[in-house]
Amino acid sequence: MPGWLKFVMWVLILLVCAAVGAFIASRSNLFPPEVAAPSPSTSVSPSPSVEPPVRWRLTLTSRTSHTYRVGGACTSEWRMRAPIREMPDGAVAGRGVARLLAGARCDFPSGQVQAETIAIRITGVRDGGTFELRFRALEVGPPGAQDLGGFVRTLSVPRHSIRARDGATARRTTTIEDPVDEIQLARTTLTLSR
Repeated sequence: MPGWLKFVMWVLILLVCAAVGAFIASRSNLFPPEVAAPSPSTSVSPSPSVEPPVRWRLTLTSRTSHTYRVGGACTSEWRMRAPIREMPDGAVAGRGVARLLAGARCDFPSGQVQAETIAIRITGVRDGGTFELRFRALEVGPPGAQDLGGFVRTLSVPRHSIRARDGATARRTTTIEDPVDEIQLARTTLTLSR
């Protein structure tokens, strides 16, 4: 028997089997009286509720000084008001812009331009009744300006702690001494409100 004839016979056999199966299925009852039809479900499964983040307002003020090894010092004072969010898992995040207050100066002539704004990212975690916060400078304005008073350096090194309650205040003094005998000092105050 030639191969093409075997192929045609097998196709015919399979088509006949499929037709017989379809005919039997069309004549049978899918839900005979002894098999109950599934009842439509009226209960809705509750979706897990997602708690919204708790919103806080953080105010930061910092008085900084940067004493240079070659002599002289620069001082500055900064203020930032930033919204922060406390997530249900305890993570804390926010962003703000610190602004230079009047009175920044260096007691020596300098060709460098003093920064006037610094965009800051705030991250942290709630540990019991306390927020442990870290700050990271993102962008300095105007472009090409320098933070002459040491604000960025003193703000980003330590972790800052503040009680997680409305009206809480925390103060911290940070001193950084470089190997080249430069000293940067900051007196920072954090205030938290709802």
